[in-house]
Amino acid sequence: MTGLHRRLTPRAIFVAFLGLCVGFGCPNGDSSPEVRDVPPIVLPPPLVGGPGNVETRPLPKVVSSQWRLSQEAQQPEHPEWLRLLYGQDLRAEIEACGCPGSPTGGFSRRATVLKQARAVLPSLRLVEGPNALSRALTGLELLEDQDRARARLVLELLAEVGTEAFFPGQADLAMLPPGDLARDATALGLPVVVSNMLPSATPLGWRKALLWEVGDKRVMLVGLLGTPRTELENRVSPTTPPGAAVATLREKHAPDVVIGFTSARDRERRRWEAQGDLGVDVLFVPFEREEGLPERWRDNRYELTADPLGRGLRRLDLVFSGASPGVRRQPDAENAPRSLASQEETWLRLSRDRSRLLELVAQGEDPEVKVRGYDGVLRSDPGTSVDGIQGSLAQVALERDLSLTRAGAKRTGHHVVVGAVLVLPADVAEEPGIVERIAAYQETWLEEIQSNLEVTEVEDGRQYGSVDTCVGCHQAEYGSWGRTAHVSAYKTLREHAEHRNPDCLECHATGFGKPGGFAEPGNSGLLNVQCEACHGPMAQHAREAGSGGGSLKPSAGLVINEATCVTCHDPVNSPEFNYETYLPQVAHGMKRPGGGSTQ
Repeated sequence: MTGLHRRLTPRAIFVAFLGLCVGFGCPNGDSSPEVRDVPPIVLPPPLVGGPGNVETRPLPKVVSSQWRLSQEAQQPEHPEWLRLLYGQDLRAEIEACGCPGSPTGGFSRRATVLKQARAVLPSLRLVEGPNALSRALTGLELLEDQDRARARLVLELLAEVGTEAFFPGQADLAMLPPGDLARDATALGLPVVVSNMLPSATPLGWRKALLWEVGDKRVMLVGLLGTPRTELENRVSPTTPPGAAVATLREKHAPDVVIGFTSARDRERRRWEAQGDLGVDVLFVPFEREEGLPERWRDNRYELTADPLGRGLRRLDLVFSGASPGVRRQPDAENAPRSLASQEETWLRLSRDRSRLLELVAQGEDPEVKVRGYDGVLRSDPGTSVDGIQGSLAQVALERDLSLTRAGAKRTGHHVVVGAVLVLPADVAEEPGIVERIAAYQETWLEEIQSNLEVTEVEDGRQYGSVDTCVGCHQAEYGSWGRTAHVSAYKTLREHAEHRNPDCLECHATGFGKPGGFAEPGNSGLLNVQCEACHGPMAQHAREAGSGGGSLKPSAGLVINEATCVTCHDPVNSPEFNYETYLPQVAHGMKRPGGGSTQ
């Protein structure tokens, strides 16, 4: 036998056959199996190591002592760069809003974050867009003295945190007419920019555009009012076609990029587009619905949606790396500035954590927490260790420098623009001075509302009876109400320490600010969202029911429909609200919107 024959033992033959089955598939009884040419698989080169012809770039070593952010000017071939922070759709919200979720935003947190950001990013610019002064966005709401006082406080706070310009919308001018707004803003040193108001109606001192020089590039910011919604607005703040207004300003100033603010909603903006080119490269638009896209491209225009109620500051990064004016969608070139924005926000958050830990250490506390891993070794939780957080800061600072370098090396056909959000979470320390000013404003108005209620004579048909009156005849309805979230609405305010906030009490108590309605927790039976929050004052109804002996039908309450609910469950405070599904959760003895009964 040959050597080959001697090696072909039964075991060796079986192993060889098994290998053929794995490589080509085992026979399945078919006498003429299909034969396929299987192309060889070409593996990509390894990311590290590998043959000598593969370039490897090991990351620089992270040194925890180098945890501070470097300035952009230190980066090689760094292009001109605009970092813009802005707010829009503030809707006169001066405090952190907790509807829905945890409280975020607020001027006291905005001041803290801006102070920290400017310390490390001195090139930041800050402006405020439309719908800042008013919640009355339809033009049909009844405005009171308290609303105007809050609008003036908003202006003061905008100026205090260093806002460089205000771009009002029609709702803002309905709250404070142009003459009043011009007077108050001038006194605060806050420039107002409106680009398409008729010259005859534009107050002296208002600007048609805001011009910024960024290196050898020129950025023009414009404010485009929406079409007046009422006859009163048409008299107070008449407008000209926005496209024509922008075209005139473009011809005069020859900007490289035009950034626009508007309070016009999507339907109206489409009408503008049908009339011709708007002439704006970047457009900041109002919040309309929670499921809407935060950013999108419309041809060569980049649109960013506002983050409502001041829950965060929007950020725009504009990199002047283009050979031609204007902006274009360029995904590859957007990666570096997007990474940079994320890295800088992470650095700011970690820096706040580091400062908080250092304060605890200075007070003699040891914030460090030890965690035992799966291997049984006890290690420090990096999030509770000053050294651990400082190492993370150094890592982020290094990655941020690399992003700057990549952005600087990327030359593009047009300039690059990306959007982001600078969040204002609940763990941000609040600026004490602003907290005190807001608390004083709230206390003043709460006292005035209470004093007005005490001296106001309430008509029979507008008197409240409270749920204690209703339960006498409506035991089943009282029981169903007790199983809803409405019964704990005031408790939610207490948990967020907002039970003295007039803005919140409107929706978390019954009849607040109305004659005979909720006035003071200590002596009022109208806590929470009770029956009369929806049905209206019903004390007279109860008296008629008790005295009629069943022969008279008591006067009815208000008609309950979707408009009743959306006074509080609006798209901002209750983004998941759906009338079809929410009503059955609180209704009693009524027909469901889609048919059937709620009981």
